Amino acid sequence: MVYIPTYQDLLAAAVRIEGKVLRTPLVFSDPLSRLVGSDVYLKLESLQPGGSFKFRGATNAVVTLTEVERRKGVVAASSGNYGTALALAAQRAGIGATIVLPDNAPSVKVERIRKAGATIIRHGTHYGDSEQKAGELGDEGLILIHPFDDPRVVAGQGTVALEISQDAPKDLDTAIVPVGGGGLISGVALGFKYTRPGVEIVGVEPAAAPSLTAALKAGKPVPIEPLPTCADGLSPRFTGEISFEVAQERISRVLLLTEDELMEGSRYCFRELKLVVEPSGAAGVAALISGKLEAKQGSIAGVVSGSNLDRKYFPDVMK
Repeated sequence: MVYIPTYQDLLAAAVRIEGKVLRTPLVFSDPLSRLVGSDVYLKLESLQPGGSFKFRGATNAVVTLTEVERRKGVVAASSGNYGTALALAAQRAGIGATIVLPDNAPSVKVERIRKAGATIIRHGTHYGDSEQKAGELGDEGLILIHPFDDPRVVAGQGTVALEISQDAPKDLDTAIVPVGGGGLISGVALGFKYTRPGVEIVGVEPAAAPSLTAALKAGKPVPIEPLPTCADGLSPRFTGEISFEVAQERISRVLLLTEDELMEGSRYCFRELKLVVEPSGAAGVAALISGKLEAKQGSIAGVVSGSNLDRKYFPDVMK
């Protein structure tokens, strides 16, 4: 039976990570608001240490380790952002970290993980291959902290919603959230369940990697074969058990975006918002400018989840 974090778990996570992670701003976006016809606020998780929201969940998981677990060190698979987050959290806690990356992990993310002092192992051509290797290392003695299907991680990500709830206007109607393995959207959905239950939770996935969409259609998490996508942080082979359970109750729908739409989200962030955001992180913005989320009577909060733009996309985003 999968454990779903409770409101108390989220509140405890908020206490644990206070002062260790950035309380990111929720900013009003005038250009986006005029474009979509509703007030739009952006939660800038792209400003977190390591460049993504994943520092929240990684930090919460690391600070709950026992002394015996700390001595063993932690391991995880990652497409890049979670590896950076866990490496930084482990470095700050003074413990060892091993990150398993696929061969095609973006160089900017690999460099950040290396600078954080983690041991890097390259394995396979996709995150799923790396995850299998990380599991083997966990069986051999390292402490495996899953990037999105660990209750401690999900509770940490849920603090995003606690902060939005405190900062957003009373007429908040919708939260739009990028979806990869589902750790962020399940945490956000749980946070709003307890603080603002009337807020609609909308996910955004690449059409090339619709893991949550496939799970909801099948009635259970199912493996998919993701196609290549610029949103590498949103392309696991399956959605997590936790996110699937939460999605059935709390996530109203999932929007699928094309590669062109995802890249346009990054371009828009750079041109109009003056933010450097990777396609995965800009998925919510991309959904808004694509017109796939209609105007709302109340306001909209979008999570800008990551800033680690691969150098190969710089010319396209900044042209």
